[in-house]
Amino acid sequence: MAELPAKVTIMKGATPDLSAATYQIHDETHTIGNALRWMLMKNPKVEFCGYSAPHPSENVINVRIQMYDNLSSLSALITALSDLDDLAVTIEEEYVASLKSGDYERWDERS
Repeated sequence: MAELPAKVTIMKGATPDLSAATYQIHDETHTIGNALRWMLMKNPKVEFCGYSAPHPSENVINVRIQMYDNLSSLSALITALSDLDDLAVTIEEEYVASLKSGDYERWDERS
């Protein structure tokens, strides 16, 4: 059986202290790329963050992170992923609570 690639790969050209690095994230698209970029840019210690999808036929995104003060971009990435997960949980909880309360506008096809 073939080995699966790691979910996240550090690309060539990263600084030794990882204060600037490009991470390739496998099996992800613009959906997570844009949300992750947004979450990373909320961190005031992140100097730059951008992402790209190299080609539509490749199911990967590349995320470039550059930090102030030689801080670790890997730590920032892990924190942003955790924060994004927390946000998704909060949204789901609020959505389920709203559905259970029944306090929402209903659409009637007959109108």
